[in-house]
Amino acid sequence: MNRNNSHRQKTAGLIRYSCSVLFMLFSFCYLFFLQGEILAEAQFVYSKGITTYNLFVGAVIITVVLQIVQWIVGLASRLPSRWHALSYLPSMLMLAIVTDVDKAAMAHFSFGPWKWIAPLILCVYVLLVLFANRVDGGYNGAAHDLKSQLYPNYIILFFLILAVGSTPQTSDVYHFELKAERLILNQDYEAATRVGEKSLKTNRRLTQLRMYALSKLGQLPERLFEYPQYDGSRGLLDVTDTLDSYRVSVHRICLHLGAFCGKSIHSTERYYELMLADSVWNQHTADYYLCSLLLDKNLKEFQRQLPKYYDLSDSIPDAYNRLPKAYREALLLQGDRKQALQGKLVMGTDTLATFTDADFIQQFKEYNETKKSFSDPIERVNKTHRLFGKTYWWYYDYSDQAIGELKRRR
Repeated sequence: MNRNNSHRQKTAGLIRYSCSVLFMLFSFCYLFFLQGEILAEAQFVYSKGITTYNLFVGAVIITVVLQIVQWIVGLASRLPSRWHALSYLPSMLMLAIVTDVDKAAMAHFSFGPWKWIAPLILCVYVLLVLFANRVDGGYNGAAHDLKSQLYPNYIILFFLILAVGSTPQTSDVYHFELKAERLILNQDYEAATRVGEKSLKTNRRLTQLRMYALSKLGQLPERLFEYPQYDGSRGLLDVTDTLDSYRVSVHRICLHLGAFCGKSIHSTERYYELMLADSVWNQHTADYYLCSLLLDKNLKEFQRQLPKYYDLSDSIPDAYNRLPKAYREALLLQGDRKQALQGKLVMGTDTLATFTDADFIQQFKEYNETKKSFSDPIERVNKTHRLFGKTYWWYYDYSDQAIGELKRRR
């Protein structure tokens, strides 16, 4: 009898410890890697910016609290070892509720359907505990071997993890947005530009954050078209987008450009006009304005404004060759196309510049040859995007025609 009791205790101990380790690993990884950005945003909104959320510390604290809840539930329920994992259901339920946060919930705090789902689940849970205690109340030595005890617990944990993981409905783009925001706050601008860089999915807010990070690095006109641009100049700056939930606000971006945007300014175009007419503008302001013209495909105005902010006089050697990538690409489209294929910027009868970057000119030639090689419009758009999607040439020619995988995504 003592041997059997000792065996049962060892088996029960192994089940408790293994389930505890699996739960804590899942909880920490889920909170730190998958839902940390959501919780950081929620804490910022609910505390009105007074407190901040540390992803690592928050994941540890919440995991420990949930484990304590499980320990209390385990003592109260006195579940048989075979069904020990059921004691994690309340903790898993709390984890699901805590992480099921979206923009709507943050704007107007609410538990949503959890107000009736959670009580219903807990009622069913009580019935399950009573049933498990009654069915497994008797002792059967053969039924208490390690294998028959572990498998039911691991299966229960698997389904609980699956249920929690499938609860949040937050999109990938929203996670990208929140992560980029946090990295910007930490002044890790290069890392912010890499968030979601391989995805075609984006939204206006995420694009604005990426462009702000590029500007902080001094690379906005150089890398502008490395990212999907679905919103024109509004994806660069929108002074009317002033939600309180933004940790990186439009005011922060405007301060980077030289001055806050007053409440009397109701359009981004007016903001640029006032800024560039004053002495408070800087090179970042100029690049934002010039890039906004490119994004709106206003090449004539772009060409007219460019010399105001970049010295392109003959006294500056290779002035045109030193321009950022997006500007050089735009100028080739504005000049004579036949001459542009030879690397010459010709306007009317005047040759303004000759680009000497052989790779740059060769890429422009290949782009034009690729366009001509496809008769089907859809195939042309998709093929040229795969090869030249990070150029202004593709954006100017085809961004309005994009369909399928290149269509606007959120």
